[in-house]
Amino acid sequence: MTKRILILGTLDTKGVEVGFLKRQIELRGCHATVMDIGILGQPVIQADIPREEVAKAAGWNLERIKALPTRKRIVAAMIRGATARTTLLYSADPFDGVIALGGGTGMHISTAVMRALPIGLPKLMVSSMASIDVSGFVGSKDITMMNSIADLGSLNRVTRKILAQAAGAICGMVETGVDINSIKPSVAVSAFGITTQCAEHAGRVLDERGYEMVIFHTVGSGGMAMEELIGQGLFAAVMDLTTHEFIDQVAGGRYGNIGKERLETAGREGIPQIVGPGGLDCIGIVPSEAIPEQFRGRKMYYHDFRSCVRSNGEELAVVAGLLADKMNKAVGPVKFLVPCKGWSSASREGEALFDPQADQAFVDALRSYVKPQIEIRELDVHIDDTEYAETAVSLLDEMIQSSVQ
Repeated sequence: MTKRILILGTLDTKGVEVGFLKRQIELRGCHATVMDIGILGQPVIQADIPREEVAKAAGWNLERIKALPTRKRIVAAMIRGATARTTLLYSADPFDGVIALGGGTGMHISTAVMRALPIGLPKLMVSSMASIDVSGFVGSKDITMMNSIADLGSLNRVTRKILAQAAGAICGMVETGVDINSIKPSVAVSAFGITTQCAEHAGRVLDERGYEMVIFHTVGSGGMAMEELIGQGLFAAVMDLTTHEFIDQVAGGRYGNIGKERLETAGREGIPQIVGPGGLDCIGIVPSEAIPEQFRGRKMYYHDFRSCVRSNGEELAVVAGLLADKMNKAVGPVKFLVPCKGWSSASREGEALFDPQADQAFVDALRSYVKPQIEIRELDVHIDDTEYAETAVSLLDEMIQSSVQ
């Protein structure tokens, strides 16, 4: 069956380039559908989904959007329309991938549309802006960024080469048929650099018990991607042993942009979960040389280009309240597992972030906040010790077996 690819582009400013990209895709045997997300000038080529349809999907006509008083509001309206039109198209007759090209505005609109599409659907953004920090454009989705090197304002020896390669890339992506479902039941596991050993132990034990581990890097986007895939029903259970993002959210660290859904999806779906305090002992900072004023004088751990600042008991008590509030909402089984000898490789006794008093302040606060039916189990081990992962997997396995009986 012919693979179908949606192309997003502003046909007033990038029409020639979109036309070239469409031809390159079709030369490779795929079908391309062009959606015009431009608004101000006249389209250079004809769209399969014209801008008038995009505007209508936003609830307005094109002239009304053009009459909006600011460019920001015009762009916001086109994002709303393009997202609505694309999701309607995908739900009615799913396409196999999406590619977009553009500068700053084109990337802003296109990636907003891509973020509304499910994980696993190929998404490729080609832009001269792709070499900057694109975390805000990617979010928690699997958007691939390709730097166009030259601005996509004309067809020339550089842009022809890049766009031809982009066509090859998206065609290759849609032709790669790997089923996202697994033969084994899958377990989502959260991890961070300083809890990697814990995740490795967990993966080995999960495999021995017949489960597949899927690790998520708790750097904001990673935690939220895990929540999205939990919501898609991919996992039998969750081992959220590294809740590091919450201390960054509370204390102003690097990876605290996690939204409202973090640590809530598994509970809402009713699937078993084991939660732990991995990484709550450190607040992430980038770059490591620039220590904000509020953190100076604290214990420090230099990881790589990032530094970790030791969290204190007051901050951890706030985090305990947040975690308890989220776990208390769960309709499925939840257990919290505390490794009393340290929550990261940087906080073992003798290491830079060792502070058992601050850790205990968290545990005491958590016990005062959680519902009685949520077990908090303290183990006289370090998070990197094999026993911690083995206990977590054993408890999780019991919960899974109980839930299917």
